[in-house]
Amino acid sequence: MASLRVVNRLVCRGFIVLTLLLMFFNEVLIYYIAQSRWHSIDCQHENCTRVLLIADPQILGNSYDRSSHSPLARYDSDRYLQKSFERAISFTQPHIIVFLGDLLDEGNIATAQEYKQYVKRFKRIFQNKKITKRVHVPGDNDIGGDNGDYISNSNQRRFENEFMSEDLFDYDNHLRFFKINRMLLDFTNPDKDNNADRLRIGVSHAPLLIGGGPLLRAIISDLDPHIIFSGHWHESRIFIYPSTKVINFYENAVRHFDLKALKEQDHSYLEIMVPTCSYRMGKSKIGMGYAVLEDYNLSYTVLWQPNRFILLFTYVFWGLFVLCGGIVYKMMTRCPFRVVKRHTQYSRVSNVPQF
Repeated sequence: MASLRVVNRLVCRGFIVLTLLLMFFNEVLIYYIAQSRWHSIDCQHENCTRVLLIADPQILGNSYDRSSHSPLARYDSDRYLQKSFERAISFTQPHIIVFLGDLLDEGNIATAQEYKQYVKRFKRIFQNKKITKRVHVPGDNDIGGDNGDYISNSNQRRFENEFMSEDLFDYDNHLRFFKINRMLLDFTNPDKDNNADRLRIGVSHAPLLIGGGPLLRAIISDLDPHIIFSGHWHESRIFIYPSTKVINFYENAVRHFDLKALKEQDHSYLEIMVPTCSYRMGKSKIGMGYAVLEDYNLSYTVLWQPNRFILLFTYVFWGLFVLCGGIVYKMMTRCPFRVVKRHTQYSRVSNVPQF
């Protein structure tokens, strides 16, 4: 019996150690493994600007999911976004962070109290005191407007107050950011006379170049952007207008663009769609965009993040394996003794002398 207790103790300790190793891999090490696959972009000139692009984080709210495990889902999603953001900041050391809409999942339906809670969580997740230059554009989940939904003035106002009050417009007398709202068919252009001296960057939640219509014509006429960044579809794509060319960009590589040549020689416009950074959107490929601008040269890549659902499935698989393994082990260690005991009793009966 003493040897059996030792074996039981060793088996239990083995399961505990393996469980801790699995947790360390899934919760810590996997983010560094993902980072090791990212491509760095080295600056060649002094006027180099690094931009981190974050699309559709969609901080989970309280209304759509009221199940018993929803608090755990919100915690896990927030932690995943925070860990991914920390690795991306450490890797890129960006000058500017651009948020391409759908910051919140339930911003358009949240009460005033809920909205404050969501904003507090968002700022805790994407907190970095060293990087103060940021740009935010609203998405349909922030203010409404999806499928023609009504967009209230109060939704617009509270988003502007919480996120856009200190946003960047010009950077280093070279870059100029224009916020474009496709839901409202509107865009910012407060200093039109001096646009020609800047590299003009349009930022929008919804894609623009494939939609056409009066908004696109006004953007081309008034802003004449060198590059547009968008999100909304949760996909990684590159659009070139006026051609119908669409590039699905899912490789782990760096793309280079000469923005001046695209505009002046090819008479084309470039739009890059940044994938979602939230695993809750159900996409197998998720990440954050990373762009480096030097003069009129753009280098762009995606910082692909680990698939969280696969990691969560490993917990389920491991739990089932431990449960089944424990049952089998108990059966193997207990049943033989019962057989021996029964056999001993039978032997005693059979050894009774016969008369």
